[in-house]
Amino acid sequence: MKVIIALCVLFVGAYCAPMLDEQLGNQWALFKRVHEKQYNSIEEETARRTIWEANLAKIQKHNVEADLGIHTYTLGMNRFGDMTNEEFRQQMNGFKVSAKDESFDRHTFLARANVAIPDAV
Repeated sequence: MKVIIALCVLFVGAYCAPMLDEQLGNQWALFKRVHEKQYNSIEEETARRTIWEANLAKIQKHNVEADLGIHTYTLGMNRFGDMTNEEFRQQMNGFKVSAKDESFDRHTFLARANVAIPDAV
């Protein structure tokens, strides 16, 4: 009975493992080299490659639709190709200027006193 359960667990684990497209191996290696990507573990690299493959498929689908005239622009892969939309939004949205950043110009606009401004334009 334990052998059957072990085989079932092994089968389910293998079935649920992400299926990577072996034909994209060279493109994945090129993506990592061009964008200087390094991952801390095989698991992280596998997860990032799965996301990258999904994003690549979306890009290719969109570009085929653009060739058919459905869209007026094409897409391309960039350094964010191994990130989900949520990860991208978290990293890129919400710019906050540090209150202690002295390099930021905080001067208020002051109009010149000797310039006459018309009542209407």
